[in-house]
Amino acid sequence: MQLRQLEYFLAICEAGSFSGAAARLYVTQPSLSQQIGALEKELGAVLLERGRQGVTLTPAGRALLPRAQDAMRAVQDARDVVRGVAEGRNGDVHVLTVRSVASGVLPPSAARWHSVYPSAVLRLHDYSHRRDLAEAMRGGRGDIAVGPRPEPWEGPVVSLGYEEMVVTGPAEYPADTAADPAELAAADWVLYEPEQGMSEVVDRLAGHFGFTPRAVARTGQVSAALLFAVEGIGLTVTPENAVPLRWSRHTRRIGPGLFRELVVFGRKLPSQLAGRYQDMLTSLELPLTAERDLPEGAIRC
Repeated sequence: MQLRQLEYFLAICEAGSFSGAAARLYVTQPSLSQQIGALEKELGAVLLERGRQGVTLTPAGRALLPRAQDAMRAVQDARDVVRGVAEGRNGDVHVLTVRSVASGVLPPSAARWHSVYPSAVLRLHDYSHRRDLAEAMRGGRGDIAVGPRPEPWEGPVVSLGYEEMVVTGPAEYPADTAADPAELAAADWVLYEPEQGMSEVVDRLAGHFGFTPRAVARTGQVSAALLFAVEGIGLTVTPENAVPLRWSRHTRRIGPGLFRELVVFGRKLPSQLAGRYQDMLTSLELPLTAERDLPEGAIRC
């Protein structure tokens, strides 16, 4: 059974004659009759009877009619849905990211997206480490990825800016206070498990200042590390944008500033809908620093 045959069958029912249906469909009447004959042969039943008053449905035809209508409606719905996705009017955008970025950077873009494209669902999938993020993107699990720059990477990469890393502890400090490297070397630390991407940031910090952090606790969550640090267990490092406002005075800059670049990347050019989200990310004012505005001597990780 072919969709064309069902379309021809419905056209005959609506027109009331083979000739009227042939004219509506821009096909010859013999071609129309041939398709209906093939359909009746496949089903093993006569569907239409010709008479002086036109065409009438047989019992088999009456049974087929509502099902043929349902089938054609389903086909039209499928066409509309696919066309809507292709034209960027609706659909899902699967965005892969790392956990700290999902909570600290992307919420404003998600709110903006919903207001502009209320029928297009933004689906965030977060990972602990940038290597897991890159592997998921290579495996085709998302439309675009947002996170630390993957190295190496074959595909389009667009820089969004740099997020600053800060050190957090139990004491409160005036704004723009920098942590002393000697204090960092002597402190107890709340560190991250190796599978957490922030562990790379701490390693970069320790390597730059030439010390080995003394671990008193380890966690896989940035939020837990912050809570432990503010409670006085030890110092920790987090993205500044992940620190709740009520704890902002517990944070200090690290030396001239420790920064991690965030990018949008993919395996190929994004679809129209995913491209619109990428454009939105690059146009919004995110809690990131442009490369030209990085302080002199900034440490990059």
